[in-house]
Amino acid sequence: MKIYLLVMVLTGITIALPAQDFYVSPQGNDKHPGTIQQPFATIEKARTAVQKRTPRNKPITIFLKGGIYYQGQPLKLNAEDGGSIEATVTYAAFQHELVYLRGSKPIHAKSFKRIKDSKTLSRIPAHLKDSIFSVDLTALQINHIKAYANKFDDDGGLLELFMNEKRMPLSRYPNKGDMAIKKVIINGGGQETKTGNWADYYGEKPPAALPPRPGVFEYRDTRTNNWINALDRGVWLKGFWRIPWQNEAVRIEKIDTIARTITLAVPVPGGIGNKYTRPEGNGKEPYWLFNLLEEIDMPGEWAVDFKDKKLYFYPPEKITNDNCRIADIGEPLLQLNNTSNVAFKNITIEENLHDGIKINGGANNLIAGCTIRNVTKNAITVDGGKHHSILSNDLYDLGAGGVWLRGGDEKATPRIAANFKVVNNHIYRYSQITRIYAAGINSGFSGGGGGGHHEAVGMYVAHNMVHDAPHVGILFGSWDSRFEYNEVFDYCQVSDDMGAFYSYDQAYRMGGHTFAYNFIHNSTIGDGIYFDEDHRDMKIYGNIVALYSDPKRRGTGFLYKSGTQARKNFPHGIECYNNMAINCNVGFQFVSLPAMVDSNKIYNNVSVLNAKAFRNRILGPDNKERDTVFIPSPSGNQNISYKEDPGFMDLNNFNFILKPDSKVYKDLPGFKAIPFEKMGLFVDEYRLRLPADKEVKRFERMPEAGKGGTEILDRN
Repeated sequence: MKIYLLVMVLTGITIALPAQDFYVSPQGNDKHPGTIQQPFATIEKARTAVQKRTPRNKPITIFLKGGIYYQGQPLKLNAEDGGSIEATVTYAAFQHELVYLRGSKPIHAKSFKRIKDSKTLSRIPAHLKDSIFSVDLTALQINHIKAYANKFDDDGGLLELFMNEKRMPLSRYPNKGDMAIKKVIINGGGQETKTGNWADYYGEKPPAALPPRPGVFEYRDTRTNNWINALDRGVWLKGFWRIPWQNEAVRIEKIDTIARTITLAVPVPGGIGNKYTRPEGNGKEPYWLFNLLEEIDMPGEWAVDFKDKKLYFYPPEKITNDNCRIADIGEPLLQLNNTSNVAFKNITIEENLHDGIKINGGANNLIAGCTIRNVTKNAITVDGGKHHSILSNDLYDLGAGGVWLRGGDEKATPRIAANFKVVNNHIYRYSQITRIYAAGINSGFSGGGGGGHHEAVGMYVAHNMVHDAPHVGILFGSWDSRFEYNEVFDYCQVSDDMGAFYSYDQAYRMGGHTFAYNFIHNSTIGDGIYFDEDHRDMKIYGNIVALYSDPKRRGTGFLYKSGTQARKNFPHGIECYNNMAINCNVGFQFVSLPAMVDSNKIYNNVSVLNAKAFRNRILGPDNKERDTVFIPSPSGNQNISYKEDPGFMDLNNFNFILKPDSKVYKDLPGFKAIPFEKMGLFVDEYRLRLPADKEVKRFERMPEAGKGGTEILDRN
């Protein structure tokens, strides 16, 4: 009997009280009683029934029958919609039928019109005049059609267009690759010299009364001349104007076809032009044009003309009455506001102009087995509360990040953990619109290149597979979280100076994290576990980093930098042991204070086929780093480097389990076997299968990435 009860607990089965059920179907009727024979039509009606239920001490399940539920407005649950520990309220797909909650609005085929206006036709290539259609957005009462701001770094607040469950791309020039600045004429925005001093376009810091000017640059591509007549409608460029961690969209104010210059409408912070080669830049700074009718030339592309309030679309296939949809809800589609003990299971949430799900406060909520895709912001945001769980979901094709976490109290003594759990989620093809600092998982990092912070105390992030992103894998900050058994790969596809795990914060407000048994691989320009500023009381063990780095880039497996621990009297040692770095440019790099060298716990680390195995540096009183002697050997520092395979099961096929007779166990008797086979996703009641390696391109070598102006030159 005891064994039976234990199994019931572990499998999540409750036998305490019989459940009360309601049913919903797209073919139902809200006048029905909500039974399986006569289901409701809307989730909102089921929600009302749940509020009125008596008694309230029994578990209740709202079963959603298969089909599409067009929400029209967000589904908002509050405190009275919740349950209790003994009586959870569950919204679940009925018998694993396919259930879709959509924030989009279907556009009837008759709304797509042939273009007859001669002025509009003159803006379209002759061979496409019969291929591009227009939609009157005012007639459809679409709200998110306001012109972009002069400068922004996200989606800009514009609607999104979907066809057959796929995000349609905004028109872009060039269709692939980027344009490149020829020469910067005015940096604008203030400019940073190689020595780190600030100066404006006059050559010295201006008086406060002189604001920075917008940037001006000479262009190469003569296609630019075609956009002059559209300037009154609004023409925007987006680019990595100065560094790879800054990616703004900026309106064009003026195009001079004689001088071949573009004048931006507003300054870009820090100015334009590669910051290491001011004032003219390096002639490689990448940028591109987007959302312009004149540049619709590929099937699937679309644009909104802010002047005539029309959407123009080059459909990749025939338009029907239900295959084209517009996302126009500018807030999270599912909201749990101070709601507790509610579960959502096996539901697809898609096509929304904001987050898929947002949890605000409350306790013990569960999102499990769900698919969230084609949303413009984050898949799931958890902001406050305690003991929420994000379990075994598939999150992909996301405009921004996967899971964003804030919770706990870092000012209390002792600190109060939020105890959120993010476990067994597959997060990929994210950061598609917000191209930088939109992480697969974010636990405590706010802001961008200057670093940032929000409370995220005591999070548990484990067994997630995170991949396919232009920038970061997992961001972290705040205190006392544990990151283990995660697999992160194919990140930093565009921008470098970033890691699979990354933080940039100060010692007085971040630390105490543990990174154990994570598998990081295949990022030609990325780093592995990267502490960009401080690393107070971090414990790093059992991790495997196999970057296969581009030899011309940094590519460091384990990267510790100096920060406020040197400047603000937060001395602390480094605890890094029993890790492996494989095929990186630098396996391990540590920066220590002289007083902390003897307290460092750096041992049993293994470097294999890295260009440089270990780099140990001391931060002197002048705040400069200097290399120290750090010779890996079995008897010295108890770290070791190999120039050949030390005895993996199959190095060439990414099987990094060490054979029982591996040299590592002989050379480092204290080295403990790393449970490589446990890393990444696992099968459970919500995840019934694992993705095949070829399906996710798990071990494919990435092409050389991050060309043009995205290289950094001061972080080698």
